[in-house]
Amino acid sequence: MQLTHLGQHYTASSTSIATIETDTELQFMGRMFKRRVPAVPPVQVPTRHMVYRGQSYTG
Repeated sequence: MQLTHLGQHYTASSTSIATIETDTELQFMGRMFKRRVPAVPPVQVPTRHMVYRGQSYTG
């Protein structure tokens, strides 16, 4: 997708994801919208192992 900001053209770097439409209806500025959610939620992998005051956690 070609975008423009302050006269500079660039290509969007985000990747598209598959979504499904839900039964939830939303209204914004007088227009009705259907809520969409990811078809498969992304899996978040812990980035590193940390310890704070002797308690270990990932973050």
